[in-house]
Amino acid sequence: MAFRIGVFICRVAAVVLLAVLAGEGRRLKGSGRWDRPQAAGDNQTVLVVDQWFVQTLDHFNGADSRVWKQRYFVNDKFYRDGGPVFLMIGGEGPANPAWMENGTWLLYAQKMGALCLLLEHRFYGQSHPTPDLSTENLRFLSSRQALADLAHFRTAMGEARGLTNSQWVAFGGSYPGSLAAWFRLKYPHLVHASVATSAPVNAAVNFPEYLEVVWRSLASENPECPLLVKKASDTLIQRLKDPTTFDTITIDFNLCSALRPRSQMDSAYFLETLAGSFMDVVQYNQDNREFEVGIGAGSQVVPY
Repeated sequence: MAFRIGVFICRVAAVVLLAVLAGEGRRLKGSGRWDRPQAAGDNQTVLVVDQWFVQTLDHFNGADSRVWKQRYFVNDKFYRDGGPVFLMIGGEGPANPAWMENGTWLLYAQKMGALCLLLEHRFYGQSHPTPDLSTENLRFLSSRQALADLAHFRTAMGEARGLTNSQWVAFGGSYPGSLAAWFRLKYPHLVHASVATSAPVNAAVNFPEYLEVVWRSLASENPECPLLVKKASDTLIQRLKDPTTFDTITIDFNLCSALRPRSQMDSAYFLETLAGSFMDVVQYNQDNREFEVGIGAGSQVVPY
């Protein structure tokens, strides 16, 4: 019975590949709903309020004295005199205050008596260095500027809170994981250690190994599953080679505008969008970050 159910699920998945609303960008990443886990320590709720740090706009131009306000959060519930400082690094999205009440890092903080800080990444959430996102202003959005933000924040907060000589540990996952690793590498005098979770520090343009992991994950449910997905993908690839099929593809996928790929890159991007649905299910379903997106709506990722 389990085998037949697995085959059925994979057949449905293959059909979904040819029927998802790709043009409307219906991706799973960041759109799920999970149950909320228990916070670290006792059940006392931590009051998380927005705090603001006066940050430098351009760390690499001494003639530019402009500043802006960067949001951060604090949890001093577990802090003991002489304890370390844990700095959670925000990434490409709003900083979630739920991290100040949940997550493995708080178990470490409780054990080690650490002060916990979370710094939101520039240009995301409520941390707006510039009034708009013009091309001119987006030059200030870079990992180099973000690392300098961290260095300035760490130095200033260390002085303000008497934590200059404390051991600071940076935490981050995915892109923030890379920032955590680079922070330790670039500013070793400021960071005692870094916990870089799933950090793509060696970025690769062509990364087929990712899909190999997805394949193995799908096959773990049933070996036929990735074969069915591949069959559906191959069929779509062949259709994309024939311009006479573009109108029907537009209808099949309910695209917002008519499919008119002008290059192989356009077709590749379309296919990547569809493949992303399978990649996201593998990467984010029940990913041990239950509190990150929502509360009380089941334990699995659901599309929006």
